Amino acid sequence: MGLPLEELLTLPALARARLLGGDPRRRVSWVHVVDLPDPGPWVRPGQLVLTTGYAWPREEGALRGFAQGLAERGPAAVALAVPQFFERFPQAALEVLVPRGIAALELPWEVPFAQVTEEVLRHLLARQLSLQERVQTLHRALMQSVLDREDLGAFLQRLSQLLGRPVHLAQAPQGLAVPIPLGRERGGYLVLEGEGEEWERQALENAALVAGLILAHQRALAEQEARLGYAFLDALLEGRREALTPERARAFGLDMAGRYRLGLLLLPLPLPLNEEGFQERERVLREVRGILRRRGGSALLSVNLNQVRFLLPEGLDPKGFFLELPGPWPLYLSRPRTLSELAGALEEVERLLAFREPGVYLYEAHLVPRLLLGDLEARRELLARLAALRQAERASLLAWVRQGFSYKKAAEALGVHLNTLRYRLARAEAKLGLSLGDPEDRFVVELAVRIWVLEHKEDA
Repeated sequence: MGLPLEELLTLPALARARLLGGDPRRRVSWVHVVDLPDPGPWVRPGQLVLTTGYAWPREEGALRGFAQGLAERGPAAVALAVPQFFERFPQAALEVLVPRGIAALELPWEVPFAQVTEEVLRHLLARQLSLQERVQTLHRALMQSVLDREDLGAFLQRLSQLLGRPVHLAQAPQGLAVPIPLGRERGGYLVLEGEGEEWERQALENAALVAGLILAHQRALAEQEARLGYAFLDALLEGRREALTPERARAFGLDMAGRYRLGLLLLPLPLPLNEEGFQERERVLREVRGILRRRGGSALLSVNLNQVRFLLPEGLDPKGFFLELPGPWPLYLSRPRTLSELAGALEEVERLLAFREPGVYLYEAHLVPRLLLGDLEARRELLARLAALRQAERASLLAWVRQGFSYKKAAEALGVHLNTLRYRLARAEAKLGLSLGDPEDRFVVELAVRIWVLEHKEDA
């Protein structure tokens, strides 16, 4: 607030004043004439104090005490009219005022205090009015941002242009910072780089209110979008075909012909959720939504207690997605499915919930671990692979496993030519989607065969 003393010294009434020491950059907010033995009650911080020195003590010790009391009131400057009661500004007073940055001035006696007061106040009020008009003009321009439905980025760009200095959003105060009100919360801080003047602070305070309106509007839109997204995703997972239309799919950025994995994040939050748990889940939702958008996916999510569910495009790398998550949580993913086939995806990811260590769990890659944990569905899936083979192909596979993976012994046991066996096994390999030369795939085949033999005595 106020103006620098050095600017006021250019006024006609103060042009002949002599600066003896102190900080000429101190800001003057008012001017006041004080000629009393105890000036303290009449002096305020930032004032330019005019005095004849009539009531000042003459003895050096008393004068220092008088100056000390004056300095404690924090005036911007003290102007003493000379020569009359003092030939010059007393050294004892200078030694108290100047070290504190309080400017000490000698003003020619013939300069009327009334002229100084009038010119300084007129200048202060004119500047204040100009700044208020500037703040109001800036405020109207910022309100136009709301009417134009600008996002926060465009708003900050407009604000920076109007102020002529960069303004950015920060989560912690730094430099000249003004909090953004957002209901009971704080939406961050508007930060002006470098030191700012009082009018710039006023402008930032007005801008913070406008930024709060923009953030509140964006939050309302995001919440509405999220509610619609929750309902749409839940409808797809429940198999409600009437919910899936090309228009709705396009609205949520989905490809009707594309394939998606259902992703499920299990958050380490105590149930039932408390207020902190709800806030943490909302934070994770925002993070996941941001990752999906950055990677070109659809920000279609839903929640259930401590679970966050979303769709991951088949072409999006699950490992890379996992590495961007804000926490080390287990990420469960169903097999890739079309939008119309998502009804069984939730059951798939829920079968993976037995694995609780942080990491990526693909449904199709955890068939054997699920089987070993007693998942009956994994057992059915494993046997279904063999059931899809022709009788001759399955018999060749059973003989090959039973003969310790020896092609020659298996051919002899079946009474067929070795090339015939190799042909049948190649066809079985293609249908199973496995590599019989891979040790892990071979283990899956052997496990499936052993279970098949136990359940189908006639093929043993």
